[in-house]
Amino acid sequence: MTSTQFDFSRNSGDRPKQYRPSWQTAVGLAIASTILLVGCGGEAEKSTNSTQVPDNVQRAFASAHPGVSPVWEKQSYGYEAEFLKDGIEYEVEFSDSGQWLETEYEVTQDYQFSLLVLDRVKREHPGWAITKREVEITPQGKFYEVEVEQGDQQIELYFDERGNKVENNNEDA
Repeated sequence: MTSTQFDFSRNSGDRPKQYRPSWQTAVGLAIASTILLVGCGGEAEKSTNSTQVPDNVQRAFASAHPGVSPVWEKQSYGYEAEFLKDGIEYEVEFSDSGQWLETEYEVTQDYQFSLLVLDRVKREHPGWAITKREVEITPQGKFYEVEVEQGDQQIELYFDERGNKVENNNEDA
């Protein structure tokens, strides 16, 4: 094996005869890699690829959503699968044992949401802007979450299928 030799003798212009930037390139790449790893570290810790999700959780998801490839995130209660369908982002939550906890999705148009709930919100909060409409389907039933704003004030409201105000016991399972 031959070793590479460098000639660092100076020429008349007091510059090296041969310039080899390999160490500078290596240092630059190391610095850039460190910056990228540190900058992306927070989100990378939370994401989980499907091989790290237990088989029972993956099977439970696949039986409810065949042919869908979600992005998984580990949560305190278990796992959350996120995916896009018909332009709507869904979040499906499972316990560590594979028990389905809830499915939620946000809609942007009034016609995609419970008109009963929207009428009540508009009647009880006239002049407030509706900034979020979310449907949550749980083993206890279907629920509707609405955020309204007026000036600096923001309120989150939660309703059952019949349009009755209820406590939100399903927030991130």
